[in-house]
Formats: sequence, C-alpha cells, structure tokens
Amino acid sequence: MPRAECWPSSPSASTGARRSFASGSRSSSRPLRPARERTRARMREIVKFAAVVLIVAGTAFGFISLQERNGDGLRPGTAVPDFRLLSPAGGTTDLGSLRGRVVLVNFWATWCPPCVQEMPSLERLYRTLGPEGLVVVGISEDADEKAARDFAQRLGLTFPILSDPGAQTAAAYRATGYPETFVIGRDGTLLRTFVGPAEWDTPEAVGYFRGLLPRRPAATERSTSPAR
Repeated sequence: MPRAECWPSSPSASTGARRSFASGSRSSSRPLRPARERTRARMREIVKFAAVVLIVAGTAFGFISLQERNGDGLRPGTAVPDFRLLSPAGGTTDLGSLRGRVVLVNFWATWCPPCVQEMPSLERLYRTLGPEGLVVVGISEDADEKAARDFAQRLGLTFPILSDPGAQTAAAYRATGYPETFVIGRDGTLLRTFVGPAEWDTPEAVGYFRGLLPRRPAATERSTSPAR
C-alpha cells in the first residue's frame, strides 16, 4: 500500500486556503474578460468558496463519521480482518483474542501531524473507558519502530502501540489516509469508521463508546439486618 496522506488536522488549514482564494479574487492585475467568461469565473469562485466552507464546518465538528466510500471501504456489519502484530516496546496483540470486547483500532504515524494532534484525547478516552472494558489499539505506520516507541513514551500512552510492517494491516482494512479509526464490536464485526482526527474525549464521544460497552451488573446490596 503506498504511503497514504494525512487528513486535515484543523480548520485553520482550510481557513488559510479560503483567505488565499479570497485575496486572489480581489486581484485587479488581470486583463478584462468578456462578460460571459467573467460570469463563469464568478460561478466557479462561488462553488469553490462554498466547498471550503463545508470543509471547515465538517473539520470543526471534530467527531466525524465516515460515510461509505462508494463500496471501497469496509462496510459496517462485516467481519474485520484479523491481525497479530508486534509492539515496538515488546509483546504481541492478537485481535482474535479480543473477541467479546469493543475494540477501537487507530491507524496513525508520527510523521502525520493530525495523528499526533489527536493522540492525547485518545489516551484520555482510554483512561476513562478502559476500566469499563474499552480496548484501544494504535497501529503505527512508521517505518522506524523506534520513532513510534519514543513518541509513545514521550506522551505517556498506556494503550498498546503496534507496528504494521509494509502497511499490510492498513491495506487489509482499506485505510485511505491517516489517521483512520475502526470501531469493532464484541462479535468481531465493524461498527463504524472514522476518518481524520477527532476529539475522542468529548462528552459525545465518551457517551457513544460507553453505549457500546456491556452494562456492569448492579452491586448486590448486603442485608444490614442483624443475624438471628
């Protein structure tokens, strides 16, 4: 799988593009054009501006769900590919051994700014819901395993970080860019796919994942009646 590109990390990049476009549209150094050509150019500018606004609004929303990619991506309800990957810090994680638990699989890389941007919130999500049963796995697409290991240590990541030699697992999951996150249900089927960076510890995100986890049995109240 060729090296995938990063998704936009924040609305600022799109906003910058909008400003650049706006400043260009105000340029007066171009020669006058026929009215019909000017009208067409104006319409193209309006369409471009509307597209940028939609991108900014979508990116700012943060917790964005990927729509089906014209049949190219894994479909919700289908069994996800299994994997058995090594961690740069040592140890192995086998997805099959996690059957019966909700698993969040995040494909990322240290050379990907939006991946780096979302990692702290992903760690906070794990610390919040890990004790309740949520499994978080980060699959690094770094060719240099040391870079991923050092990054995880520097940020104090406590969920498993795995290596994906040759991006074979990313290809099996049909990842189209980084970061890309797959939510796997307790039966091993895909529940949802998220493309691009997200704020994983917002109340909406925590509520979504908590709703997927099995409810804990209510604590049995002990009788306080004295023994007879």
